[in-house]
Amino acid sequence: MAEAATILIAVGDGVLADSLRFSLGLEGFDVRLCDEHSLPQAMAGADAPGCFVLDHDVFARMLDGKSERRFAGLGFPVILMVGHKTEKTVARAVQSGVTHVIEKPLLGAVLLDTIRSALAETIPLRRARRSG
Repeated sequence: MAEAATILIAVGDGVLADSLRFSLGLEGFDVRLCDEHSLPQAMAGADAPGCFVLDHDVFARMLDGKSERRFAGLGFPVILMVGHKTEKTVARAVQSGVTHVIEKPLLGAVLLDTIRSALAETIPLRRARRSG
């Protein structure tokens, strides 16, 4: 049986964080809550490929005074949840290494579909790198 992909969640709203942990856990993911300070430790403990999901507030704090390419070297997809998706927000996100931007409220399965799509795009690339 394959290991569950690890999904790192960093959102400022504790209720939302718990809700995401519960719903993504039901889908079979290994969900870990973290913040801008505990991300390195959470990443170190992630055995299976996964992704990082964060909200705009955490995103802004993580970029505050840091490298504009902050998320480019993580090695897995970064999904940013925003309240209002503007060209400026998307451009800043992409510049920082965010791979997907989705708009809240998270209606239907938009987050789950984005996670699955991101993992489907990423896992074959990792396998190719290991075998090459």
